[in-house]
Amino acid sequence: MHYSNRKRFFSVKSKTIILVLVVYILLSVVFFFIRYLDIKDFARADQQLKLQRVQLVYEETRKRIGKFYVTRGFANINSYGIKQAFETKNAKNLHRFSLPRWQVIVKENPYLESFCFYDEEGRLLTYFGERPPDTLLYADTHAKGYDGFWHDAQSFNYHAVSVAKDAHGQTIGYLVFVINPKFFLSEINKLTNIYAYILYQNKENKRLVWKLKDNPTMDEIIVHNQVQHLQKITIKDTPYISYVIEGRGWGIKDDFSIIFLQDITYWKTLLDKSIIQSLIILLLLIVATSLLINYGFNVILKELDASNKRLRESRNELEHLNENLQVKIKSEIEQKLKKEREANEKERILVHQSKMASMGEMIGNIAHQWRQPLTQLSSILINLKLSYDRDKLSREKFHKKIKESNEQILFMSKTIDDFRNFFASQKHKKRYRISSVLHSVRKLMGASLKNNDIVLTIEIEEDFEIEGFSNEIAQAFLNILNNAKDILIEREIQDANITIKAFTQDNRNTITIEDNAGGIDIDPIEKIFEPYFSTKHAKSGTGIGLYMTKTIIEKNNHGTIEVSNGTEGALFTVTL
Repeated sequence: MHYSNRKRFFSVKSKTIILVLVVYILLSVVFFFIRYLDIKDFARADQQLKLQRVQLVYEETRKRIGKFYVTRGFANINSYGIKQAFETKNAKNLHRFSLPRWQVIVKENPYLESFCFYDEEGRLLTYFGERPPDTLLYADTHAKGYDGFWHDAQSFNYHAVSVAKDAHGQTIGYLVFVINPKFFLSEINKLTNIYAYILYQNKENKRLVWKLKDNPTMDEIIVHNQVQHLQKITIKDTPYISYVIEGRGWGIKDDFSIIFLQDITYWKTLLDKSIIQSLIILLLLIVATSLLINYGFNVILKELDASNKRLRESRNELEHLNENLQVKIKSEIEQKLKKEREANEKERILVHQSKMASMGEMIGNIAHQWRQPLTQLSSILINLKLSYDRDKLSREKFHKKIKESNEQILFMSKTIDDFRNFFASQKHKKRYRISSVLHSVRKLMGASLKNNDIVLTIEIEEDFEIEGFSNEIAQAFLNILNNAKDILIEREIQDANITIKAFTQDNRNTITIEDNAGGIDIDPIEKIFEPYFSTKHAKSGTGIGLYMTKTIIEKNNHGTIEVSNGTEGALFTVTL
């Protein structure tokens, strides 16, 4: 495009600049407004998430604690002497027979205030802890156990009630657990890291507030103000938003509120900052855009046709490349999926083989554990036969031998339970002490090692605590011990021994397992952790035990395992 009239040139350019800037400003305003709304949406989503988390924790805690204590109540009712004491209204026996259970449950939950017994008409028989109401007002309105919040003339607490019935199904009394509302606040704080309040207003309009710690400023607002849900509150120049969860009690008069405040300074600051940043950026972009349009207006017009031509050529090339790219992407995706399927299949086979190997080792260890009791049973049977043949089998001796046989059978049965519990899978991590794992391993391997004259020594310098899958860690240690046992037997080592040490070094929990079989003749030594690599004969080794051990420790339990040759034999070092 060519302009011969200078006045007309500036007129057209000015109009173009103005038009572009107006459109640019409008788009910028829309963009910044959308950003502002996005920030507000994120803030609302964050607020809603906190509310849902607190509400979920409260609901789940209420269901869990109600079911737990009602079940505990029925267990106590059906224990020795309790039901009979209910029927005879013998408060002394109720107190005496229930004292051990109270001593246990009060240690489990510091917020358990009372453990009470009422007769079928709701009159207090006896109790443990703080004194409850003398009359259970809702006693004759429920045919079965009830749990929920309840207010009486003295207090507002959570009640978990188990109903005692006689052999004819008639109610003979009630067992009530009284729990302080602070228990629910402690669960909310523990699971969400939020300090909440429980607010109850009785019929005299007296406001009762429960809290876990003192905060004078917030306490003043909660106690003396009618806090509304999602109400914005400013405390010492700090903005908060309030959340109110309506809790349902046994009756309408027992309804209460769970209230907590969230500091929204971050979101308010972010919103204010976004407005200021948007204005600054908008001004800078307007100035820069004006200068660029003014400078490049003529160049842009001259290059427009050439650019359009190159664009058409580029578009054609791009379409061609796109077609080729789609074919290539499809091929690569198919290859990747094929490799993933192969890798998954290999991993599945490894896990299956590991399970079969573990099962074989388990059967072998059970056989070692059963050898002695089976020998003892055989000896008892022979003794019985000889006594019978010689007419010396008295009634007392017969019963004595039967008792000895039962003891051996119970030992064998317990062995099965030990191995079955050990190989049970764990779905959730839990905290355990290393001593429990090591003694479990000794128990499972003890007979096998003893039968092969191998001494297992466990030295626990520090009994540290770990969070993870204890059965998996024990399985990893068993794999290492089985390998050590096999090589000690294979090399016919005299005075064979295996030493396990547990200690803390450089703030790291460490376990070492060392044998005196002479070490590992492999270079590099780390190859023993590769799948299907085995130094044993094919009939006695699969080559996946140490591979699965490394997977268990490093992948499943986020630890490390290293191997080296020590002074007398192989040395495995595990950190957790």
